This record gives sequence, C-alpha cells and structure tokens, in this order.
Amino acid sequence: MSTKACKKCKRLVRGDKCPVCKTGSLSDSWKGKIIIIDANKSELAKTMKLTDSGEYAVR
Repeated sequence: MSTKACKKCKRLVRGDKCPVCKTGSLSDSWKGKIIIIDANKSELAKTMKLTDSGEYAVR
C-alpha cells in the first residue's frame, strides 16, 4: 500500500481515507516530506499552520 497525501490537510496517510479530517480526497502525486514532532514548539509548523504532530507533504 502506497503513501498518499490528503488534499485537505496535507497529512501523509496509508489507506483510502484520512484518519484526521475523514476525507477520501487523497493524491498519489506529492513531493517532499516534513515530519513534525512537536507542533507547539516548531517554527515550521507555525509557518505552515499545522497544529498536530505527524508526517506532511510539502507539495
């Protein structure tokens, strides 16, 4: 099973549905990966307006 990017929240997921925003709108075409460990302390998470830890697609 390949990793897909949620078109709504940009989270990288495996499967047919995003577990965070519950949408089925996923893309196989994504580039770059950002791993946020602590969203509260991450300047990158603040810049990207991410509030949860996890793996996200850049594009």
